[in-house]
Amino acid sequence: MSSTHRITAVRVETTADNPHEHIARVRIGLDTSAGLSHETLVSDLKDPKGDRYDTFANGELTDVVIRTCPTCSAADYITTRSQNTTANNLLELPRY
Repeated sequence: MSSTHRITAVRVETTADNPHEHIARVRIGLDTSAGLSHETLVSDLKDPKGDRYDTFANGELTDVVIRTCPTCSAADYITTRSQNTTANNLLELPRY
């Protein structure tokens, strides 16, 4: 049975070509540990029975999803699905 977890902070990496940010790790709730890796999130989100993630940024609760990066060809780009913006709300969260 899957659970939904709130992402509260992110660690990003900058790509080498056409520099822009990709999510590398995330923190869940009040957890101050190293957090979850990009690979863990991708695995959970691809698994129909895997855990789900959301975040609250810019005054909006959004679901975390996997898409192709709008800037490069990365297929496992972690982003948010919003009704109000095409921006990745994860990138508005605190960094660690």
